[in-house]
Amino acid sequence: MLTSLSGAMFRAAGILLILVCSSPSLQAIPQFTLLSGNRCINCHVNFQGSGLRNELGWYAYEGVSLVDLEALGMAEFFEALTPESNALLDGSLTLGADFRLQMTRAHDDPDAERKIFPMQGAFYAAYSPMAELVFEGTYSAGPQVYDGQENWAASVQYQPNYSLPQLRAGYFQPSIGMRYDDHTMMVRSLASTEFTPLIAPNYAELGAELTYFGLKELSVSAGLFQAKNLAEQTVQNLNGETISLIEDENNLSTVVRAVLWPRLLDGELNTWLGASLLANGDFTLSNYFVGVGWTDRLALMAEYARSDKDGLRTTDNFSLELMYQLRQSLLLYARAEDSRSDRDITEVDGAAAVIRQERRQYVFGAQVFLLPWIELRPEYRIVDTDLTPRTAPQYRSSRWHAQLHFYF
Repeated sequence: MLTSLSGAMFRAAGILLILVCSSPSLQAIPQFTLLSGNRCINCHVNFQGSGLRNELGWYAYEGVSLVDLEALGMAEFFEALTPESNALLDGSLTLGADFRLQMTRAHDDPDAERKIFPMQGAFYAAYSPMAELVFEGTYSAGPQVYDGQENWAASVQYQPNYSLPQLRAGYFQPSIGMRYDDHTMMVRSLASTEFTPLIAPNYAELGAELTYFGLKELSVSAGLFQAKNLAEQTVQNLNGETISLIEDENNLSTVVRAVLWPRLLDGELNTWLGASLLANGDFTLSNYFVGVGWTDRLALMAEYARSDKDGLRTTDNFSLELMYQLRQSLLLYARAEDSRSDRDITEVDGAAAVIRQERRQYVFGAQVFLLPWIELRPEYRIVDTDLTPRTAPQYRSSRWHAQLHFYF
């Protein structure tokens, strides 16, 4: 009875979702590619790993639980509530959802109160009328907090067969660096006393991208995108005036990305090595990333990102993370990050000067899959800032944070 009821509810929710939004933002976790040896496309509808998971990705963590459900006599209860897969209509319709509740306390105020608030509510859907064609999209509820942030994305993907490139067109995020499920990571931010993104969470643009991943150990992509949302990001010119990061929002951004995915030692050692470049007029953003993983045990990854607004500002961001899989339902990690911005200005006497801002972060946390489809992520963060010259208060603070994540 429970099984049929939950199945009916799931189908009804799926139909409602398609009617309302035809819509991914459950982000990929790059560490999982190093722990499993799978590329992002193996488990996700999107090539770069963001958004909706396909059936293989759904099954990968279906039923994973730190709590022994058999011992508590709850196994049959959860089995009754869980559909057989996230695919309906003979596999042509795929659904997903992602809800996050955040507990945090601001770093830049010693008297800041601890707050609990809903951080994300996202819905995903993909419809494939034939093997070669996929319509997919995402809708994220909630306010748009940052410049250039979007709460929806949608695209169509066409690939005649696996040995040929895939064409993706629509409103989505270009293939920039690695995609993470934590928007506070500094590799995509500006150094400042408070968190300011360089590339906003859920950033999306209208454009098209051609991707080839027919070889097991190589994937390459190239695309052209509008810069409407990127142009919302700002920078100060030599006279201290605020101007757009993009000199002309009608200019198209060119984005290229290449990744090698060698697997060594009979699949025990998983690696990736890649780079991407976004260029628009006198603005460039380049990302370089590398990872090595021991299957089902350890994952070590690093990324360096550099942006350059010619003659006005450069940023240099670096992230290094180590993850240890104690068991499938319990992963421990530590991450060190550094973000630096150098901005050129003209002083009152006409002399040239450079303002440097630097922000460092050290994170110690865990991904705890407490029950099927429920993850708890506790973190301890240490943040340190440095401004030269000291035009704003500096601080060093440490805080506990936690996130409760319901996903499907």
